[in-house]
Amino acid sequence: MKPWTSPEFWVAVGFVILVAAIFKPIARAAGSMLDARAERIKATLDEAARLREEAQHLLAEYQRKQRGAAQEAEDILTRAREEAARQAAEAQANLE
Repeated sequence: MKPWTSPEFWVAVGFVILVAAIFKPIARAAGSMLDARAERIKATLDEAARLREEAQHLLAEYQRKQRGAAQEAEDILTRAREEAARQAAEAQANLE
């Protein structure tokens, strides 16, 4: 008996064709879903890198401003001490 004359053979062939016909669209859809997810993840990572870089720039800017403010405060204190010493000397001279 030849295998192509049995009904089980044709059922098996039909099953293989059905599985192949169903598998292709499902595989294509799964692939496109995975590609879309990969794009979303890439976009999120790119945004995170951009935000990190922006934060580093802001941190550097604020550190420069802080150093400038500290130097300005030192200058103000130095001038205040000099002015206090000058006024004390002037007051001492006026008392004498």
